[in-house]
Amino acid sequence: MNVLGIDPGKSGGLAVVSREINSLPRIIFAIKMPTLQINNKKIIDILTIKKQLNMIKIDISVIEKVHAMPRQGVTSSFQFGRSYGAIEGLCQILSSRVDYVAPVVWKKAMGLDSSKQASLDLARMKFGESNLWKKKSNDGIAEAALLCLFWLEKFSNANS
Repeated sequence: MNVLGIDPGKSGGLAVVSREINSLPRIIFAIKMPTLQINNKKIIDILTIKKQLNMIKIDISVIEKVHAMPRQGVTSSFQFGRSYGAIEGLCQILSSRVDYVAPVVWKKAMGLDSSKQASLDLARMKFGESNLWKKKSNDGIAEAALLCLFWLEKFSNANS
């Protein structure tokens, strides 16, 4: 089973975690969220994501269920909503099922708080030593991979 996890922010990340029967989960794909600059606005590059995931069979997409922040401006909120919607649409094309998990739910279950370093450290513990976990800016990849792991641990047995 291949699970695509997405930390949807512009500084987020994507990871595909694979778990075969009687084996440990492993990361088979991971990237920082690709972006484009259009009209002085940074948007998520959905085409790049689609091209890079084209050869991977995705069984389930799990998107971190996030929302606009209370003091975020209208333009920023709208831009974030556009990007989030593009990610949702792509996930519906790539996989047969799309699930949403709030950060408070999966992070609590994994023993995490809002610390990005803690996410990198836990990813290192769960998936092994990698150059991915040495860059602080890869915290979005770590969180996407951990989101997959959360889903696999919580839901995959019920769906097998």
